[in-house]
Amino acid sequence: MKISRVSFLSFPRSSTPPPFFVPIYQHQHAYRPVAAAGIIDLREWDCASDVTVPLNGEWAFYWSRLLTPSDLEAGAIQPQTYMNVPGHWNGQRVGDVELPINGYATYRLQAKLSCNQGTLALKTSNIRASNRIFVNGDEIGHSGSPAATASAIIHRNTPYAGYFQLRGSSELDIVVQVASFKSFNSGMVQTITLGRQDVIAHLSEYNVLLDGIVSSGFLFIGLYFFVLYFQRNNSKELIYFAFVSFSGGIYQMTHSERLLMKLLPSLDVMPQLWIENLSALGVLFFFSRFTYYLLPGVFSRKALRVLEVVLAACAALVIFTKATYYAPYIYSILPMSAFVMGLNGYYMYKASLKRRPGAVYLTLSAMSCFIMMFTSALNTLWQLDGHFFLPIAQPILVISQALYMSLQFTNDYNQVRRLTDKLSAADKLKDEFLANTSHEFKSPLNGIINISQSLIEGARGPLGREQSEDLQLVRDIGRRLTILVNDILDYSRMKHRDLVLHIAPVDLSAVVGAVIGLYGYAIKSKPLLLDNRIAPAEFFVLADENRLYQIIRNLIDNAVKYTERGSVTVTASAAAGSVKITVSDTGRGIPPDRLESVFMSYEQAAGTNTQLSGGVGLGLFIARQLAELQGGTIAAASSTGGTQMVLTLPAAPMGAEAAPAVQAEPSMASDEFSATEGHGPTNVLIVDDDYSNLRTLLNVLALDGYTVTAVGSGEEALRRIDEQPYDLCILDIMMPGMTGYELCKRIRERYALPELPVLLVTAGSSREGMAYGFEAGANDFLLKPYDMSELRTRVRTLIALKQAMGQVVQKELAFLQAQIKPHFLFNTLNTILSLSHTDHAKSRTVLQNFSAYLRYSFDFRGETELSEVRQELTLIRAYVDIELARFGSELKVAYDIDPEAGACRMPSLMLQPIVENAIHHGVMRREEGGTVRISVHLRDGRLHVNVRDDGVGFAAKSTSGVDGRGANVGLENIRKRLMHLYNETLWIESSLSEGTSVTFSIPQQHR
Repeated sequence: MKISRVSFLSFPRSSTPPPFFVPIYQHQHAYRPVAAAGIIDLREWDCASDVTVPLNGEWAFYWSRLLTPSDLEAGAIQPQTYMNVPGHWNGQRVGDVELPINGYATYRLQAKLSCNQGTLALKTSNIRASNRIFVNGDEIGHSGSPAATASAIIHRNTPYAGYFQLRGSSELDIVVQVASFKSFNSGMVQTITLGRQDVIAHLSEYNVLLDGIVSSGFLFIGLYFFVLYFQRNNSKELIYFAFVSFSGGIYQMTHSERLLMKLLPSLDVMPQLWIENLSALGVLFFFSRFTYYLLPGVFSRKALRVLEVVLAACAALVIFTKATYYAPYIYSILPMSAFVMGLNGYYMYKASLKRRPGAVYLTLSAMSCFIMMFTSALNTLWQLDGHFFLPIAQPILVISQALYMSLQFTNDYNQVRRLTDKLSAADKLKDEFLANTSHEFKSPLNGIINISQSLIEGARGPLGREQSEDLQLVRDIGRRLTILVNDILDYSRMKHRDLVLHIAPVDLSAVVGAVIGLYGYAIKSKPLLLDNRIAPAEFFVLADENRLYQIIRNLIDNAVKYTERGSVTVTASAAAGSVKITVSDTGRGIPPDRLESVFMSYEQAAGTNTQLSGGVGLGLFIARQLAELQGGTIAAASSTGGTQMVLTLPAAPMGAEAAPAVQAEPSMASDEFSATEGHGPTNVLIVDDDYSNLRTLLNVLALDGYTVTAVGSGEEALRRIDEQPYDLCILDIMMPGMTGYELCKRIRERYALPELPVLLVTAGSSREGMAYGFEAGANDFLLKPYDMSELRTRVRTLIALKQAMGQVVQKELAFLQAQIKPHFLFNTLNTILSLSHTDHAKSRTVLQNFSAYLRYSFDFRGETELSEVRQELTLIRAYVDIELARFGSELKVAYDIDPEAGACRMPSLMLQPIVENAIHHGVMRREEGGTVRISVHLRDGRLHVNVRDDGVGFAAKSTSGVDGRGANVGLENIRKRLMHLYNETLWIESSLSEGTSVTFSIPQQHR
């Protein structure tokens, strides 16, 4: 008889039909022997061929017994019946007994071969639910552990291959133990295949590879469309197609070679059945929803709801009942799968008839669905082990749907591009019109404001009280009209949906703090308290930072406008995924019937005077529109004791506040973020809580040759400023914790305006904001969005100002330095001249010390030259010896010098003027003289220097040498040098008649 080899394999039949049936082409077996009465004759099969043989037919069956080959030797135990394989035992009869689903049994088959040497193998497919196989007395494999009780059994059902040698015997005695207490059908439900060892091994590897390709193909396609959905989150068909692919991939992993069980070998059979059946239902459910959203108006919504109810009921049966109970319902999915896929195919074909773009892809998809319906129907009526099916339905469906959606996206993109071109032209005309109009409004308004302000300040002579008040009213009306122009522009943008929002997590406290700081400056003359009760980094909202600033400003402006005295308080609280911001005032309140109307355009609260209160009612309207555009709301509550405006915005997810320093690239900078780039001689410090802003400025300024340091908080900025000098600081105004205004004030406590320029970056261009910034100590402003050329120009200008100021300071220091020497030279020369008449030996000693002093004191080239501490002490000792020669026993000097400090470096001639000051202005002003103690120590990486005397001292109000007002030349010179070189100062403590202590500390430096 001619024997045909198997070219390809089809996926085996399973408990539930694959909703995406993957028909793998299979050649019909020409040689299919069938076992009878537990014996199969294979003598016509060539053991050395590549052909495999299915061991189908009647196997000897032993119910409720787990027998071993030794139990069955010499026919000691006779079979109770013969059971057809493949098949299940439930419902079969042994004598008068109908077999239940749960139980255990032994199958036996004896085979006669034409060969008696070589290595053969058996390949299992689906034996429920645990099994062990013996061949000629030897165990060749198992899945799980069959047992006679439910407590002892280990349920597993993973296909495997078992190998054995013939060893001179041409007969096979195959014994299979099977036990099941959880499946909805039990037994050897699919074929066991016999073949040569290498053929079976290749078959197993081929099946695993094929399953892996199909499963991974599903999963990768699902992942692609899943990610694509979040890029186009308005396309629900994408997410459902992703779920279809995920479900199909998981379903495939529970069939054929059961890759899921190979990956999770400890997975019990029940979870496996749940995953298998729920993934099958998932494919049907998600594919129907995918078609519904892909073809709006084509797929009947009522039909979809019916399908969803039926599939949900089946899913509930799978989850909440045992496998034995829901088996009939699962079997019903076979025809239901055919119906669902046919229904989806019908709607796709119907859509293709409407000549919509991509109709050919819909037609191909419909054909694929009909093929699946056809195969599923045949699988229900006949077991498809021997039929021919080409592997085309699944790839055609997936590829055609992907191409159809790709075509949709392409068409959408082309349409958007065409519309964009048209809108760009219209937008250009609109922008030109608005720009010209706003310019025509703003220029005269600026003229009115500036001229009236100059007249108020007396540019044309003193004014009377009434004249001054009238001009102030003109100025205020001009300012309000400027605000009105800006409001009208925003109103026009919102009306035409031209407002662009950049939604990101925003620290609420930073925005409120910036607004309150601005209004605190603007209402100095009003008995009104502005109170921000939101802690830094306590609440983060998802909003556009600039527009949130505008909303808060409008709400606080409204509160300030209608509150003559009392307080305006801003609080916040969390509420179900959102944050409520409440602006409360103690003003006149709003009538209840007017609470909603104040949010309408060109409306104000009743009883208000437009001229007095300012504006025309656009502020709150714009605030509400901006809030709604950002997913929030604004509501008002009022009483005679004041008004509460409640702004609600979406809360940023937990952890968002740590996210703009970058997980891989953060969305906002954290306090811990810092970076330094560039290697230029000029140091620039950037402070911003937004990572993208920091990165942009870092890149631009580093390319311009600056050394740029970027930090994410005001506290970190102050720490950096304390550690090293900078030539320029660029600060963002709205930052969490410490706002840009507050940080600028703190910087001005350390540096004057020319010593460290500050450039404030702000989104607002109001006059009040700029005035507040200049009062805080800013040198210049940069408005967002800014052009890089403007940024570079302002940076260059401010750095040039700093450098020019530094040159002036250096010249002044050199002048002060030069003034030290004549003062001391005259005194020393007079001493030497006096001693030359009375004590020649002593005069020579003093002259030698004076020579050493001059040699050391002139051995430097500028105020920045550094010398070792031991060199400075040598100079001090030479100087002290000269003074001892002058004052004798009235002067005492004590040294407390750390030996390790000798090698440290400090600015030249830094210590001698302090010792001179202690001697001449301290101890020698007392009749009995006194003691000067010089202390130099190393602690914590810093050099600490202290000069203490017990001289006359002075009152606390005279310690002005610390800030440079009225100090003698020497100490003032030292103070300026310390500030210029190290950003440190000179600390002086003194008490009248008790003495003076002078201290400074600098970083430890070595050569």
